Amino acid sequence: MITIYGIKNCNSMKKAFDFLTTHQIPYQFFDYKKVTLSKHEFDELLAIFGLDKVINKQGTTYKKLDEEAKNSLINHQSLVDANLAIYDIVKENQSILKRPMIIGEYNDKEIQLIGFDEPLYAKTFL
Repeated sequence: MITIYGIKNCNSMKKAFDFLTTHQIPYQFFDYKKVTLSKHEFDELLAIFGLDKVINKQGTTYKKLDEEAKNSLINHQSLVDANLAIYDIVKENQSILKRPMIIGEYNDKEIQLIGFDEPLYAKTFL
């Protein structure tokens, strides 16, 4: 089963939901607005996609962060406790995460997608 991470009221998420529903692809939905990512879940997303892809630096949530928080995200290589510091920022501002992020298994294939790209979804799922 795949899990799709994001929020309901996002255009990219709506496109992903529509695609999955239209093609009868079962999924679980992890709603950032209702559930806080655990440190383990966050670490898994980082391991799969990397910090630069997981954090949406174009979004309003990122732009509203104070400079100290932005610097923690940008200068993550130099921080000894970087992962924990970044997780602390993310768990308080989950809308900063790119969406949708899809991980899991479908038809015996490991699925790891970020963002919505219909041709890529078709190639991956159909």
